Amino acid sequence: GKPITVGLLPPFPFYWASYVAEEHGFFKEQGLSVETIQLSRPSEAVQALVGGSLNFTQVSADAYINAIEAGAKIAIVGQTIGDPSFSVVVQPEYKSWRDIKGKSVAISAPKDGAAIVFRLMAKANGLGDGDFNFLPVGTTPNRYAALKNRSADLAILLPPFDFLAVADGFRLLARSDSVLPRYAFIMIGTNTAWAQSHRDEVKGYLTAIARATDWLYNPANRNAALDAIAKKMPKISREHHGKIYS
Repeated sequence: GKPITVGLLPPFPFYWASYVAEEHGFFKEQGLSVETIQLSRPSEAVQALVGGSLNFTQVSADAYINAIEAGAKIAIVGQTIGDPSFSVVVQPEYKSWRDIKGKSVAISAPKDGAAIVFRLMAKANGLGDGDFNFLPVGTTPNRYAALKNRSADLAILLPPFDFLAVADGFRLLARSDSVLPRYAFIMIGTNTAWAQSHRDEVKGYLTAIARATDWLYNPANRNAALDAIAKKMPKISREHHGKIYS
């Protein structure tokens, strides 16, 4: 197949459709041979896209927008995840937004999607930017680790790590859908120069992801879908993955 390189962050349910497309032959069906490169942060993924070492990435919309506003020759060509439910999870001793004033919040980076969402949630609960300290640690698994080792007082998490945190005794303070019901989140980006000369690959990649997404939404594929995510995230229980699928 035609070779393409795709940058993804560490294994996460965001990329379920990509895992399915690879395992169940949707990329191959489109004549593509996909090499996946794992990256640590959205900014790193976008830099690689700008530099041309990657053909596609799937990261949060804000990372692309920041780069495009700075003049980067990249484009957003699709969305894989919209309207996510971020959870603010705190150490057990904190019971209200008032209790976390002046505390440290684990996020990826001060301008990333999680930080943006947290600011909105904090504002809705009477806190301003000066009322908390951001602790940039990386993606959701890193944020959960910061919560567990108490280097952070609270963290903004995505499933299944918010489920795990509550099961471990941490307190769920709020969910983002209370203040942000609509949110463009994980997007597919590409290098515009490469895309203009590889239109078939762009069409094929987007088609494969779309077909894998349709496959995921078919309830008949539930068990196979859980098998696919379990291979990528074996330390997370099937029960927690099942909650996400539902």
